[in-house]
Amino acid sequence: MRWAQRAIAEAEAADDPEALGTAAFVMGWAHGALGRDGAESFLQKSLEAYRKSGNLVRQAALLMNLGVVYQMKGRWDEALACYEQARQESLKLGSTVDATLALMNIGEILSDRGELIEAEQALVETLPVWRAAKYRYLLGGCLWLLGRVSLQAGRFEEALKRLDEAKAHLQHVRAEQELLDLDGRVAECRVRMGQPAVGLELASGALARAHTLKGAVKATSLLERVRGHALLHLSDFGGARQAYVASLVAARGRKDLLETSLSLKALIDLDRMENAQPPAEIVAESTELTSMLKIRTVERTAS
Repeated sequence: MRWAQRAIAEAEAADDPEALGTAAFVMGWAHGALGRDGAESFLQKSLEAYRKSGNLVRQAALLMNLGVVYQMKGRWDEALACYEQARQESLKLGSTVDATLALMNIGEILSDRGELIEAEQALVETLPVWRAAKYRYLLGGCLWLLGRVSLQAGRFEEALKRLDEAKAHLQHVRAEQELLDLDGRVAECRVRMGQPAVGLELASGALARAHTLKGAVKATSLLERVRGHALLHLSDFGGARQAYVASLVAARGRKDLLETSLSLKALIDLDRMENAQPPAEIVAESTELTSMLKIRTVERTAS
């Protein structure tokens, strides 16, 4: 970051937009990797510089990067717009892989919003590219997202099949973070299929693995929430509440708005199942997040 900041100053002094674009991109990337505010402004600066230099390849890449930043911040409409722009620009350049990746990112947001038909259409369209390219990480990622769509739609056997195929590819490339999330989805599927003990064992095992991996906190909120669902099905209301609270803490720690929304809903549902009035501030926060993210359907606590 120190070198990149120096390069920005020198590029501006020399009126060199290409060098400025590169240095500003590095600063944005570094801020994002460190979880610091400021990534968006540096990426925007980089995009403007590449527009000035006429570098179309880097412009398409920056639109994709900005989409990721907006997606993480819960600014999903802006993320979708960036991904679509990146897709169109990549198609003009003949970059099929980049265009397909943008479409997969669009499918992920649509899935998270509960727009399942549209999400599945987008994701299925990307599969032939990943299979033809033998790009196992993105093939596994796409199947993982399709498994999530099937799970949300209540097509559990199909979900397990897609997730199992995804796991083979992700294990091949040792994508540990993604595998933890995938195992959480399998566990949730088992709970919703009426196998809470199996789901609890799977989620607890994945959570134990997560604690041994540096930076594995990404999947913690999901795994704790699925544990809560399983414990609730096993009539352990106290254990379920503890798991849901842990899920909420983990989600807030990562500033993950979708996970926060899902954990809040789980706590609200639990309160109502126990004939208790959910705290007004919790209900208000849940409603605000659902509206902000434009979520059409939400994960069910019980089936």
